[in-house]
Amino acid sequence: MRVLMVGRRPSIALDDLRRYWGEIEFSPGSIIPKPRRYDLVIAQEPTLRIGVPALMQAKLSRGILICEVHSNYLQAGFLPRRDLVAAKLVLRSAEHVRAVSKQIAGVLKNWNVKNILTIPSIYIKLNLFRPLSSHQVRGPVVVSVSRLVPQKGIRLLLDSVPYLVKNFPGVEVRIVGEGPERRSLELYAERLGVMGRVRFHGWVTQDELVKHYNEAAVFVCTSLHEGGPRTIFEAAACHTPFVSTAVGLVPEVYRHGREGFILQRRDAERLAEYVSILLSDPGLREEMGRRGREVVEREFEWEGAVRRYAEAYLRLLGG
Repeated sequence: MRVLMVGRRPSIALDDLRRYWGEIEFSPGSIIPKPRRYDLVIAQEPTLRIGVPALMQAKLSRGILICEVHSNYLQAGFLPRRDLVAAKLVLRSAEHVRAVSKQIAGVLKNWNVKNILTIPSIYIKLNLFRPLSSHQVRGPVVVSVSRLVPQKGIRLLLDSVPYLVKNFPGVEVRIVGEGPERRSLELYAERLGVMGRVRFHGWVTQDELVKHYNEAAVFVCTSLHEGGPRTIFEAAACHTPFVSTAVGLVPEVYRHGREGFILQRRDAERLAEYVSILLSDPGLREEMGRRGREVVEREFEWEGAVRRYAEAYLRLLGG
């Protein structure tokens, strides 16, 4: 089978997918369609840059187009108007549409999109992301891992730090990741007077990332919309409980108060309250972290999750 995947970056499972699908080419979008035969064209998003060129290539090659929606950006206000127009065209033209969460699938149904498959895009290597330290020896460390872009809502985490410092003067908030918002976030932390408690680490290696997860008492996600996010499940695989906004797969596979805490509204004081509960109780963190990893083992173990994704597409092609 010959597959073209169009997106902003290659799938993290690209090499494994080749075992199932055969030849896979990747294009970073904004492509000029070429007269080549593809059995399957995958658009990783339905935008003007990615979805429209993928649709044109699928038409030219007479291949099947599957459009994937990896985050809930179809809600009002998240996409520019031109991308919303493109999304409606691409999603209604695709033979199949993959939603990575039930929440996204529900939005697609409201758009009258047909042939929706709900397949999460979380694949976790459990031999890499694993617990290396108990919560009895972890300090008051709060970790967030993401690209530093507006979608990730990091200012909410920074707004919570003054509340945390009142009860935990030694708290350390680590922000791991890089992006165009970094400098403005650093300036915002300075204005809040919390730069002594907040450290920006930039991008790190996978081994360093595992170390951050294992040194953290709590993982925090403050995103406005997500498909996963994968980082919550990587942290959970390391027995690190979370406090997260109600985005992506989080409220679909985890329960508030069982594996972590889920914020129903963007409230810095409430975020600090949930983080404080976890910082105060190593036993609760250990229990929540263990439950969180059990979910990852059952639903998102790398080999099984990639296989379910790959075989679902093969069935669509009759393979």
